[in-house]
Amino acid sequence: MFRIGLVGAGAISRRHLQAFVESDYVATVEIADPSEQAREAMRKDYGLVTAAHETIEPLLENPDIAIIDVCTPHYLHKPQAIAALEAGKHVILEKPMAMTVAECDEILAAAERSGKRVFVALCQRMFPAHLEAKRLLEAEEIGRVFLGVINVYGNEMHRMLDPASWKGDWEKAGGGAFFDTGYHAVYMLQHFLGQALAVIASAKRLLSDLEMKADDTSVVALDLPRQSLGSITVTYGATGDRWTEERRLVGDKGSLLIRDDPEDGMPLLILRREEALPVRVRTPLYVHPYGVARVLDHFLDCIRLDKPEEVTAQEARAAVATCQAAYMSEREGRRVEVEI
Repeated sequence: MFRIGLVGAGAISRRHLQAFVESDYVATVEIADPSEQAREAMRKDYGLVTAAHETIEPLLENPDIAIIDVCTPHYLHKPQAIAALEAGKHVILEKPMAMTVAECDEILAAAERSGKRVFVALCQRMFPAHLEAKRLLEAEEIGRVFLGVINVYGNEMHRMLDPASWKGDWEKAGGGAFFDTGYHAVYMLQHFLGQALAVIASAKRLLSDLEMKADDTSVVALDLPRQSLGSITVTYGATGDRWTEERRLVGDKGSLLIRDDPEDGMPLLILRREEALPVRVRTPLYVHPYGVARVLDHFLDCIRLDKPEEVTAQEARAAVATCQAAYMSEREGRRVEVEI
């Protein structure tokens, strides 16, 4: 049974903590967060939490804690991950892995030196409909795939308009809607169709005049392997709309439509000519607690059984590289090759 140190007491930390509550492999969790109110609320709400600290240091100094789970603003990922690795802990990082590829490489180097492992919670990789879609692609059910399109309509402008929020802040988040939420779309297209070769992007702050903030709306075109293309559209300005994500993979014999929480409970369709064939999966697609629980349980299994992970830190690093290339494309107004 693992004893885990959870850094951060925000909304995503609660999802991680709930996953640990449901796991068969977690004995206790200690948390660290500078907000006394936030950390005490988590200790009150979850019996698994045995201690709450203001800083990460007590977690690093506790020899009984084997894993540090980092769920903090992006700019803290690198220093906290490296500190945990140097203290002899395995590390789980909430996405994105870090702010830049260089920071990712520093984390990986620290893991190599320490002999400990780094995992990044790319939770959508474990969504049931995504797992089934990948199987269908590998079985060539829709032939050769030449186009992948992911559109995300979010309603997070309250954070983008709040100067006190780290979300979308260039210095603390490393980017806006595309880096925060588009990152999911990047690693999923990467998983389905391969690592992006080049991008051309328009990433704009259209709805805010706060210069510290990055893009709230982005449209990114991607050159992908095997003569295929991708596009990702993300906005945080879909006011009044519920969060919606649409994914379509188009092949020369049909397409896959992966729908976000559809009313009929069928998140995955195979489209051929004029017919739509529903594909049954175990749960609706967009169940964040489910995806988080699956990926975290997988990481615990990898440590417990000393087996390789299916969702790798190298995938997470590659997605950071694509996001960095997209922002360079926006700044320089040109197509940018993705350097891995």
